[in-house]
Amino acid sequence: MFRKLLLTTALLAAAAPALAERVTVNLSSITTPILPTAVLAGDREFGGNGPRMTLDTVLVPTAGGRSIVAQVTFRAEETGGDGSFTRIGPLSFEVWRATGAERVESIVGNPNARMVWLSTPGCVWPCSQLGPTEDGGSIMTITAGPGTYLSEVTFLGDTAGDDISDDGNPHGDTSIRAIRFHPVTIETVD
Repeated sequence: MFRKLLLTTALLAAAAPALAERVTVNLSSITTPILPTAVLAGDREFGGNGPRMTLDTVLVPTAGGRSIVAQVTFRAEETGGDGSFTRIGPLSFEVWRATGAERVESIVGNPNARMVWLSTPGCVWPCSQLGPTEDGGSIMTITAGPGTYLSEVTFLGDTAGDDISDDGNPHGDTSIRAIRFHPVTIETVD
């Protein structure tokens, strides 16, 4: 009887679901340039008309909950001129990986984040710009507003020449250079 009770208790314990635990984790920054090359409308030049740039990210648990990826989509659209437009994504970047036995069940809060900003016009010499530049365009770092897991985004918008890359090299082309994150809370199980 005692042996049967021990066996039943062991089977029940094995079948019991693990309890979720909330933990706060730091996400790795994305430092790989995000560089659109497709001309979806207009030409390769924004010509001082923006562009209006939109970054969308979604945090997704993957690999059986052993990691989190940020799925990133970036678009840049001329605000005048001939309506030049480019887009890339979604691209997936691993931003967190479990180091122990835990598995991510979910992201606490909204897993979606968006930033929209308007580029300043590129400028041809002579002009004065503060901070780093490439081909007459300012490399800017924008801080995200409250209520999002995005911390800041570094980008290059309009330049003095063509803006939509035709060679895959981000130098002097409209691109995102870095995405940094605030810590996020996740629910994990062992």
